Amino acid sequence: MGLDNLPDIITVKQLAEFLQVSEITIKRAIKSGELKAFKVGRDWRIEKENVMNWVKK
Repeated sequence: MGLDNLPDIITVKQLAEFLQVSEITIKRAIKSGELKAFKVGRDWRIEKENVMNWVKK
């Protein structure tokens, strides 16, 4: 399954499972500004385009 198959908006947990990394890794990338994300309540959401840009780096 490639990045093109990701939903337009994904949660930290879903992205961690998809990339087979820990949720902490995703959250660190968000907090450092490497991965752009936005909050919905207390949870982070990431747009597919931002995931693709981050993975390409």
